[in-house]
Amino acid sequence: ARSGKPAAKPRKPSRPAGPARPKRPARKPKAKSKAKARVLLKPTTDAAFRLPRDVKPIRYHVHILPDLVRSNFRGEVVIELELKHQRPSIELHAADITIDHAEIAPRDGKLARPPAKPMVPGAKPVGPPINQVAVAIVPHGARETVEVKFLRPVGPGKVALSLAYHGNLQERLRGLYMARVGDQRYAFTQLEAADARRFFPCFDEPDLKARFTFSVTARAGLTVISNNPLERSTNNTNGTTTFHFKTTPPLSTYLCALAVGELEGSQVRNAGKVPVRVWHVPGKRHLTGFALEAAVESLARLEKYFGLPYPYEKLDLVAVPDFEAGAMENAGAVFFRETLLLVDPATISLAEKKRVAEVIAHELAHMWFGNLVTMKWWDDLWLNEAFATWMAFKVIDEWKPEWRMWNNFEPHRAAALALDALANTHPVYAEVENAAQATENFDAITYEKGASVVRMVEHYLGPQKFRAGVQGYIRGHREGNAVAADLWNSLERASGQPVAQIVRAWVRQPGFPLVGFERDAEAKPAELVVKQERFRASPMTKFADGGSAVWPLPMVVKFAGAAGRNPRVERFLLKRAKERIPVPGGKHVPWFYGNVGEGGFYRVLHDPATLAELAIEPAAALTPVERMGLLGHQWAIVRAGRARIASFLDLVGALGDETDYEVLDALSGPLAFIDDQVVEGAGADTRKPFADWVGETFRDAWRELGWDAAHGEDDERKLRRGSVLRLVGLLGEDPEIATDAVPRFERYLRDRSSVEPNLVDPLIAIVARDGDEERFERMRRAVGESRTPQESRRFQLALGDFRDPALAKRAAELTLTQEIPTQDVGFLLIRLLGNRAARESAWRFIQENWAVLAKRLPPMMVSRVIEATASLQTREHRKEVAMFFRAHPVETATRALKLALERFDINEELRRRAGRDLRAWFVARGVVFEPSPEPAAGASPETAHVPGTDAPVAG
Repeated sequence: ARSGKPAAKPRKPSRPAGPARPKRPARKPKAKSKAKARVLLKPTTDAAFRLPRDVKPIRYHVHILPDLVRSNFRGEVVIELELKHQRPSIELHAADITIDHAEIAPRDGKLARPPAKPMVPGAKPVGPPINQVAVAIVPHGARETVEVKFLRPVGPGKVALSLAYHGNLQERLRGLYMARVGDQRYAFTQLEAADARRFFPCFDEPDLKARFTFSVTARAGLTVISNNPLERSTNNTNGTTTFHFKTTPPLSTYLCALAVGELEGSQVRNAGKVPVRVWHVPGKRHLTGFALEAAVESLARLEKYFGLPYPYEKLDLVAVPDFEAGAMENAGAVFFRETLLLVDPATISLAEKKRVAEVIAHELAHMWFGNLVTMKWWDDLWLNEAFATWMAFKVIDEWKPEWRMWNNFEPHRAAALALDALANTHPVYAEVENAAQATENFDAITYEKGASVVRMVEHYLGPQKFRAGVQGYIRGHREGNAVAADLWNSLERASGQPVAQIVRAWVRQPGFPLVGFERDAEAKPAELVVKQERFRASPMTKFADGGSAVWPLPMVVKFAGAAGRNPRVERFLLKRAKERIPVPGGKHVPWFYGNVGEGGFYRVLHDPATLAELAIEPAAALTPVERMGLLGHQWAIVRAGRARIASFLDLVGALGDETDYEVLDALSGPLAFIDDQVVEGAGADTRKPFADWVGETFRDAWRELGWDAAHGEDDERKLRRGSVLRLVGLLGEDPEIATDAVPRFERYLRDRSSVEPNLVDPLIAIVARDGDEERFERMRRAVGESRTPQESRRFQLALGDFRDPALAKRAAELTLTQEIPTQDVGFLLIRLLGNRAARESAWRFIQENWAVLAKRLPPMMVSRVIEATASLQTREHRKEVAMFFRAHPVETATRALKLALERFDINEELRRRAGRDLRAWFVARGVVFEPSPEPAAGASPETAHVPGTDAPVAG
């Protein structure tokens, strides 16, 4: 019980249709030893999370008997321990399970011997006799532990702790949980960060590594998958089979894995000596080919990079039909959402295909960086996730250079920049005291900011020296645990550079710099004055430390060459808040760009003259990723109050002839935000002029491209068509496109090959927007009739796009049913909150049905839903959100609520300020409005002065 109250004893489940529990060995004839262990419901107020360090697990023997019909399981575990001191009791983690029996025995040092207590039917006790039965089992609810007390002290030395327990299969996609596909039931594990304790009693901390020997007794005919290969299986007389798996190398508990159910395997492909296979629910083998190829290609490159072979005996990729995260790097048995593993190459979009490859590479990078070498504690979670995120893009970029993966990284980096500009961000290295805090840190700061820092360090040191440092780190800590300093030390030895000194500021302090450039007209030779300050998301953002941080800044700047062509690239390391850098050649140039390749984790504030020059012919001066960055920087600067919205809109207008699909996609996000949030501050009568302007800006491109691809058309043009359709058809709400979309949608339902894959997502969103009840039901049926996981997901999410209030209500109500899998409940609610015609009713629905939704939403997903409430906009809604979630606290979403409330505030300020400017911009373009409307709900009647609004550069 996370609240700290005593854990209620679960109802003892009916005996599964498996073998009877083995009889207990005879006990010594001592009266006190015969007493049955008492379960004392004694809570503790001690919420400290760490276990005592004088008890070390060495090996676990775990036997599980899952009953998929009754949704429960029994288990027995023998843990071989080494005790440094004599102890009256042993404390270990256990949550949502009931310990039925506990006993302890000395070990003779031969730790590879089977446990003293028989674990499976027909086994005979071996080893020393049982010494002591526990006299009390005391749960500590706040710590999610149990304390097993004995009559006489045990240790020091080696002992074997035997525990019998039972529990119910979880419903919130963590621990050992139930998943359903039609009438079929499955059991899967999801144990990160701290949910192994819901699977078996254990020492559930990452630095307490041990070896694991799993065995499972399940109904005959089912497939069972675990971390290591199957050693043998035995058919029992009662219609069950017992599966015995080989012992694993040393692992942290969160990396253990189990899957039970009717699963089928793909063909086996070998990556060197490693057999690779994809497992899935029946009937989906034809969707496994691309995942196998991506896994084999990634594994070969990762082995080469790390200079060490893949560290496990086999690689199973398991498509889980109900799974909270994108994927989980269980050693040797990686679990995925179906959408991120099973694909049909004929119907998948390139964006989906790239995402599948990236996630597979990310998880396989963890086999070395995270599994073979594991962080000591969750405050270094970023070491695992940041490196794997960076490594995935590097691997796939090497495999598929035509995909331009580092351009694809830019939206990920932008999400981290947006989060890190808020007052309620956190450092990459974040102190973690308990399991809830560990779960909160699975966010864009840990993943994408961390990956950006890793990328920045690699750029600074050079790829070869960086790789040498990484290889030294992995070799030096293999099968053990490490902290960040271990990596920095290895990189310093390999490069001779003060890596720790540079990196410390980036990972230990929150935020990032805004780098402003000023031309010094008087300087000869020519120089630029460069200033850095902590970037603020809004003029009203206030940092607890005052925001006076300075970063050691590896900066790469591009300068225009002769006649603005043939640019030169220069590198600088800035260490102070204000410095001067020379202009190559000593003469002033018409333009420069302050973040070449977007390799640095900082925002750039160009002076107005430079920005104007860059906007004249952006494609000639900047690469596609730099144009994406330029748009992102300028929009962030507008939001921060350092420039007017006109500067961003003018820049968008200059990109009307843009031909790069990724740059066009980079436009869509800010424009959609303006449509959704800023237009409300300008007045409802600005919505049509804004949509018309977006349509006019890109309509010529749509007329050139049209709906249909020409024979032999290249991928670039196909992808550009999809990007332009999103701009003109969705944001521009072009009526002609809306009309044409309906028959194309009908043809798509009959023939999936009738629509080019990169057009399908915007097409479905367009037809859903103004759809009626019949179309809603068509999409609802299409979810169940889908031929791929990606099809199912897009139809399901489109249910949240209908603007008809009655249909939006029906979509929300589906989240209370099994029709929407647990993994997707949060996504559909977020989609409804993002629908301006449905968000009000969606919020009411969430409040009215929170008791049910709270039980369906997994821990990480509930945080996303709470953050999404910021789209509600008004002050009244802000008060409601604050009051509701303070009355219904979610332990894993403390930061999420703070972020939502902060976004309410900064979005309101932006609507007041930029809404007025947006209206003025349209007036300057000749749009005639009626007299100014009343201020939008939640806005102040007068717009207060915003400090720095007109400032051209950082001060």
